[in-house]
Amino acid sequence: MDKRKTRMSKGSSESQPRAEAPEPCAMVRRFGAKIVEAANGAPIVDVGCGAGRNAIHLARLGGTVICIDRNSELLRRLPRAERLVPLHMDLDTQRWPFVQGQLGGIVCVHFPMPTLFRQFERSLRSDGCLLIQTVPAHGGNFIELPNEGELRRALADAFRFEFFREKKAGPVGGGKVTVGLLAKRAKTA
Repeated sequence: MDKRKTRMSKGSSESQPRAEAPEPCAMVRRFGAKIVEAANGAPIVDVGCGAGRNAIHLARLGGTVICIDRNSELLRRLPRAERLVPLHMDLDTQRWPFVQGQLGGIVCVHFPMPTLFRQFERSLRSDGCLLIQTVPAHGGNFIELPNEGELRRALADAFRFEFFREKKAGPVGGGKVTVGLLAKRAKTA
């Protein structure tokens, strides 16, 4: 059986993704329940969701996930479920559509876009979770990775880190790192 295909549960009042969904990344498996719990019913955004592997997992855990991607074909492949809301947009050219305190969580896996960090900060509720995982260091993609300490500095004023890991990447002395982090939005006044 092709593990990339997803079937929908039948017989429940709410369609939920089940069984053959693609495997979520390790960080979403590890912290998904915490993200859904912190969202407390508010929507979670999966930025650059692709085929929805992380969004499907969060929906299974009870979260409502807005799946953003610029690839409309990938969004069409998402299973139809009340807890998965596809949103076709290109965040390189379109404005972040969420208002202050609207979101309960944001997941940003392999979609490095530091220009969105201020919008993440503004649109997350107090204690909402932000999960970021950069692309792994394969071949020449280290060029798009952040510099050592860059993400921590960019987020430290507005977020409390619950997990933070940097690993050196690229040529020796280049200062690039892969990053995995889970942070909670600090309480706002």
